[in-house]
Amino acid sequence: MDDAAGSDQDLPLVGRGAELDDLDDALASVSAGAGSIVLLAEAMLAGDRGPNRRGHDEPWLLVLEDLHEADDESLAVLYRLAHEGTVPHALVLATLRPVPRPADLAAVVAAWTRAGARYLELRPLSSDAALELAEAQLGASVGTSLRGSVLTAGGNPQFVTDVVRAVREAGALQLTGHGVVDAVGSQWMDRLDAVVRRRIAYLGPDVVQLLSEASVLGSSFVMADLTEIARRPVADCWRVLRHALAAGVVHARGGRLVFRHELVRSALYGGLDPALRRALHEDAARTLDAAGAPDVFVMCHRALAE
Repeated sequence: MDDAAGSDQDLPLVGRGAELDDLDDALASVSAGAGSIVLLAEAMLAGDRGPNRRGHDEPWLLVLEDLHEADDESLAVLYRLAHEGTVPHALVLATLRPVPRPADLAAVVAAWTRAGARYLELRPLSSDAALELAEAQLGASVGTSLRGSVLTAGGNPQFVTDVVRAVREAGALQLTGHGVVDAVGSQWMDRLDAVVRRRIAYLGPDVVQLLSEASVLGSSFVMADLTEIARRPVADCWRVLRHALAAGVVHARGGRLVFRHELVRSALYGGLDPALRRALHEDAARTLDAAGAPDVFVMCHRALAE
């Protein structure tokens, strides 16, 4: 996990959901006996210090974060470990993205699932929890402007941290009241947009390009409108966006697809070439006009196309 922006202090646990309560129960059962829980680095998997060579006198916890970034050697060890049976007095906890899932990683996940591993999907933080996380990192209450930026993260703790880090590194924090800090100016947002685009680059260029085109349509869009401005068949658009849906970058709501994080939509929109962005707005105006959309939406796109 990345360190908090500009701080070496551990972050408090905030916004604990029902799935984390399940994890608490598992931890409690593992640590019921005497001894302490030990946090191990991923390197501890290999060599003489591996899990089955630690001894069984004390309960301990092995945390593997961002398993999707593990190298082939580490995945091979994990695969072998899954077939060796339960490690006494131990809890192995791994985090990974839902997609994409290469064959070697999928094999590891399947092996651990067959060995009895439980799959927990972490839900987004609530708005209050996201603000609590930002304030914990800043050591102060969050002002109105920065509050709005934090909430565009859609409850993603990594994006919340990215907001705080971007505004801090840009020197755009200002004390506005007793114990209250806020963001000033907008130049720091370019830095944030670049970070967010790098965060979602793992989806692949085709997915990112189609999502960028969709960003022109707003925070939500109809697939038929996207196919028109992207000039792709409907089936092709669904094929490309399935990874974005699985990753939770967009989700279905009624007959529309919605960006889960306005922060992501804004970053993608800002990354479009200006000439292409204007052309897409012109196509959107023409498409919405032909579909009988309210004039205010059509006129908005036409204005942005100029």
